[in-house]
Amino acid sequence: RCRTSVAKGYGCIEKAPLRWKFRRQRQHQLGRSCGQVVPSVGLPMDRYRGSSNEAKQWILSPLRAQGYAMIRLGHDECKVLEALFARSREFFSRPNAYKECFKFYPVPGGYMTPYPGTHEIFELRRGLPRCPDELTSHAMAAFELLEKLAADVCSEVGRDIGIDLAGMPSDSSPTMRCIHYDRPHESLGDADAAADAASRPLPQGTSVRVIGLRGQDAVLNGAKATVQEWHADGVTVSVSAPSAVLAALGSAPLKRCLQQSNIRALETKAPGMYAAHTDSSLVTIAPRGSIAGLEAKDFRTGEWFNIEDAMDEDECLVFLGDPADYASAHRYRALMHRPAVRRGSQNGQHRISTPFFMYPRASAVLAPVGLPKMVFDDLNGNVNHCRDEFPWKAQSCYYSDMVYSEDGRAEEKKRKK
Repeated sequence: RCRTSVAKGYGCIEKAPLRWKFRRQRQHQLGRSCGQVVPSVGLPMDRYRGSSNEAKQWILSPLRAQGYAMIRLGHDECKVLEALFARSREFFSRPNAYKECFKFYPVPGGYMTPYPGTHEIFELRRGLPRCPDELTSHAMAAFELLEKLAADVCSEVGRDIGIDLAGMPSDSSPTMRCIHYDRPHESLGDADAAADAASRPLPQGTSVRVIGLRGQDAVLNGAKATVQEWHADGVTVSVSAPSAVLAALGSAPLKRCLQQSNIRALETKAPGMYAAHTDSSLVTIAPRGSIAGLEAKDFRTGEWFNIEDAMDEDECLVFLGDPADYASAHRYRALMHRPAVRRGSQNGQHRISTPFFMYPRASAVLAPVGLPKMVFDDLNGNVNHCRDEFPWKAQSCYYSDMVYSEDGRAEEKKRKK
């Protein structure tokens, strides 16, 4: 067995005993995934739904194939989350003066109103100075329920890649957020127009997204493009793609004549849209929101879709964040997603969501084969743009919507030139 500390040159953290034979096999397997253009091909998947009371080994194939899975909760578990939603709405309906009593900055957690103020959050984690009476018992019961699910998923993914992921969080790093989207239409962001919008001629210079291509050009799925000409045979577009993709296709600049069904017009400053991103958590467990309002980007087609429309009320969405993506050398990919609260309110009530984030401890070390070692605290803060510069982000059009910083945006433009 290797040492129970960080294994030299391998993607494990503290207390990660591995058999040497298994470690060599995993190094060989993960090493192949680094430094290559990420393909847009489907992986085998038996199913992507399962129940909370069964072993979580089934979840590995959907997480690898499509980046997410859905866990169905039992009756008693649903009651716990229903109480959390009701109590969260009660808290958020209180006067601002009351809610601001639970701002603890610079201590993490508590009540927050992130800029530009289109939503409000109560962040629950262990060690908070105090908790509102409305949330005290109900929130902790839900926290422990979702934490158990996240720990089970971490254990299964970690067992597959030979890393003790379940040992990475500290007692205080797991976090649950109750989020109230009280002014969603003041949040203006990018959105993809409906499919029928592409059936009408689009003016030259219109920004579009490339979706649903097959064969060699499938690596362009998810890329942004500009309309050059609209004609009877289709639409000629100029595609903006990372240099690695252009090199793989052997053409730069890149122009393609596409069918109308392979483009989506892009809207800027669309109300109710929030920034596209991947999470800083190892695993995120997201119960279905009170109003369906979460979009995900499909690995294969590059198309955005409202993933909560496909969920039942008793289900939780499960997906991985950048730390697991990096530690596994992209064997398990982080899912791009964005809140899309375009439906406003329902029965006079705004959307509430309660995602749970299994964060590593700040000092956890990620050290995949062939990649620099990275401390989680640096990844979380995108120090020196380390998060912008994951190799696969320069090798895939999947990440065309996401930049973590303004400086990172400039770097992204340089890579695409």
